[in-house]
Amino acid sequence: MFRSANALSGLDRSTLPTELIPLNTMQLSRGLLNFTVLQSLDGWVFPYWAERQYDPSDPGFVPRSHLGLSINVSRRTWTAVGAPGFPAEPVVDPRGAVMAFRNRWTIEPWLRSGGTTYFPSRARSVRQRVPDELPVVTTAFDCGPFGMEETVYATGSTLAVEIAVTNNGAAAAGCELAFAVRPFNPEGVCLLGAMRLDGSRNALVMDETEEVILPGTPSGVHFSNRRGGDSAESFARAAGPDSTTGATCEAGLANGWAAYALSIGKGETRTLRALVPLDRSGTPAGSLTDAVHAWRKALDGGTQIETPEARVNALLRSSVSTLLLLADGDAITPGPWTYHQFWFRDAAVMLRALDAFGYHAAVGSILRSYPARQESSGYFRSQQGEWDSNGQALWTAWQHVVLAHDDAIAPDMEAALRKGADWISRKRREGGLLPRGLSAEHLGLADRYFWDDWWSVAGLEGYARICTGRGDEREARRARDEAESLRRAIEDAVASVMRTRGLGVIPAGPSRGLDSGMIGSCAPWYPLQLLPPGDRRMRATLETLMARYGLRGMFYQGFIHSGLNAYLTLQIAQSWLYAGERERFWELFSAVARNASPTLNYPEAIHPLTGGGAMGDGHHGWAAAELAMALRSAFVNEIWAGERPAIVLLGGLPRSWFTPGSRCAIRRAPVPGGILSVDVECGESETVILVEYEERDPRGANEWRLRIPFGVSRLTVNGRAAAAVAVENEETTITLVPVNGKTNVVVERAADCFVAEKRSSQ
Repeated sequence: MFRSANALSGLDRSTLPTELIPLNTMQLSRGLLNFTVLQSLDGWVFPYWAERQYDPSDPGFVPRSHLGLSINVSRRTWTAVGAPGFPAEPVVDPRGAVMAFRNRWTIEPWLRSGGTTYFPSRARSVRQRVPDELPVVTTAFDCGPFGMEETVYATGSTLAVEIAVTNNGAAAAGCELAFAVRPFNPEGVCLLGAMRLDGSRNALVMDETEEVILPGTPSGVHFSNRRGGDSAESFARAAGPDSTTGATCEAGLANGWAAYALSIGKGETRTLRALVPLDRSGTPAGSLTDAVHAWRKALDGGTQIETPEARVNALLRSSVSTLLLLADGDAITPGPWTYHQFWFRDAAVMLRALDAFGYHAAVGSILRSYPARQESSGYFRSQQGEWDSNGQALWTAWQHVVLAHDDAIAPDMEAALRKGADWISRKRREGGLLPRGLSAEHLGLADRYFWDDWWSVAGLEGYARICTGRGDEREARRARDEAESLRRAIEDAVASVMRTRGLGVIPAGPSRGLDSGMIGSCAPWYPLQLLPPGDRRMRATLETLMARYGLRGMFYQGFIHSGLNAYLTLQIAQSWLYAGERERFWELFSAVARNASPTLNYPEAIHPLTGGGAMGDGHHGWAAAELAMALRSAFVNEIWAGERPAIVLLGGLPRSWFTPGSRCAIRRAPVPGGILSVDVECGESETVILVEYEERDPRGANEWRLRIPFGVSRLTVNGRAAAAVAVENEETTITLVPVNGKTNVVVERAADCFVAEKRSSQ
């Protein structure tokens, strides 16, 4: 059976991604540890996911049975916090458990009042949010007469866990608040061998390497291990002598708490703060105000988008904050924990989004690391068998050149790009396509994928444009010729598989039929724009994907993920946007927006029943990038056909945003050639659209296409009647000549164009 499974996987020495062995080893070993340990700890207070997944009445219940592994596959949801530019991102689970260090213990608040003990992981409901949509998490609990709110944030290299307890009762009352350290985290058992109290510094010390600095001398402490049982029991019964010296545990289940007796007047609040140094730099801890100020400064100067929908605005701000949080100097990672490593694939999407929102310095510092990530063969390697990576590296560099308006490329980067293009030429085989590889795991097992080939074409074409901009037309022509040769090979292979299998859609690869790996066939529309918007095969592919694999308005990926995918759904949405399908785009975007977590982010895959994470990192950077790009492209979308693009303005905004009294805007958006702003203000009969453009490079867009979702009776541009106007399917398109400065468009709506909306609202 093992031999057969290995053969079916398609993996061999040339395609086995050895770089993923540490990640997968960690997952499997923890799954085995969870299976062995957790079911034997009857009565222990587990992390939130285990409390629910082990409950047979819960929709996320998973029987342990013959599996041999127990992994969090029902509520893999968490939220990253951190300071701008700091390379570590602690995470907070949906019940406020804080994991300061990757794969390590968590700290959480417990409260005891009037004989009742409140353990957050067992709370049926809490209120969790990200204030101002920044990497700060607050979690609010109802604890009888008391309200408890935890706020987690970072300043510099110090993590703060701040607990505010408010007396909501009718009279003054007392309670006991504990900072509890647990040998668990949002993925399971973490193996904590020793824990003690350093009384001279009021610090809990874990394994002599990590510490929690307490808010003063505790009124009580207790430490335990597997033999002594869960320290939660001693906190709940408030009896018995405290073990103040610490605990060691050969089984890795050392645990304990430090408590503070509080007397709180009616309506009053007491606040205690514990600190966790994330490194040994000794950086002094700042306040929540300092953390918020640092993040606002980091975000300042980027593209701003304003819409009539508060939730959409909040999702966007949270997504952009996530992208900056996950940009760690010379690397960007698609997650704070499970996926806290670099991949060219994820970086291509995330860096493009950062460039599109004006954060060019962050992108530039990461791109400067690319030559060091390249093998002598020219392969941009983040893992073996990832044959799309060279195209993605080339395409990302081109996008940066275009959006940052900077042709300057360091000599080592120039040489790396040339070697990367040459590698694609040498790697092609078997009908001119790239060989079998694992590629993106959401496509399926190791195989030949059109996804890899399309990315290679796009990378070569982007590289050719870089060369043209630098005056090296000979190298540009060589890259274009290679790209065109690969295009023809792809078209031949697509035609062959469609003919032999009787398909009307583009499958995932030359040996594949209808399956959910076809999601990779969105790429030639979004983000690569290699096929024209009217391509019938592409339309059929998108329609088939949602007809076969649509669930709750989103794309359900059965390969590996087994969940609803925000980032893959948004790829379909943006493909429809490229094709000019406003309503289809917005329908999918809205479904994704509805399924965001309370902290305005997404796991890689969403469990269809629990709404929690089912796969991958619980705070997914790629999803954040797709959401930010989708909304930006709804306002401003470059359509490339040749050396210079056209820019579609307002092509994805929903019709409801044009009703009288609505206002929306995008400000300081980098586009090819300059910086663009669009402000839309809708009156009772007229819509005024102000376009402002600051030219940075004369090689910008050759035209702007202003698209509005209704018919017009009169239209002026800078006070003159517009000439280039087209109307189709209740969409009006006004073609504008890009000009430096302001362009004022006044649209008088056709009679009754919003009658239906008014009647509906009445």
